[in-house]
Amino acid sequence: MAQVYKLKYLTGRKLKVFLALADRLIPPDADSPGAGTLTTAGVVDWAMGRMPEGLRGQFLAFLLGLEVMGLFFGLKPFSASGPAAQDRELKWVESCPLRPLRLGFFGLKSYVCMGYYTREDVWPTIAYEGPLQPERPFADPVIRALCRGELEVRP
Repeated sequence: MAQVYKLKYLTGRKLKVFLALADRLIPPDADSPGAGTLTTAGVVDWAMGRMPEGLRGQFLAFLLGLEVMGLFFGLKPFSASGPAAQDRELKWVESCPLRPLRLGFFGLKSYVCMGYYTREDVWPTIAYEGPLQPERPFADPVIRALCRGELEVRP
């Protein structure tokens, strides 16, 4: 029986928005599954557990705000919009004159990249052979198992 990591923060609508956003930031191609996967969401969800509660709340509220803002860019919520509308919205948020929106976008983008590029199954697609240092024990073995793909991530 495979060990399971159950998502704690990226659930329901927030997970749907996260997966859609992650796929726009790092889309799938012939060599890569893209970032919009449960595995990436699992790594980010684990990291969110280490965030201060207030910041985590802002992060999750920003995700839901992106979902609602999609109505202005594609007449549908972000997760239901097409790629062109999603790209328009993300480009607008990225260069928005409102600093909190820009910071939210770059914070979210950083977490998507962290969640994707720490996954060992992604390393061959970027010709990364792994760390040069010998294996060291981790304070929390869950993150190591997530990055190695040893845990099945479930909503």
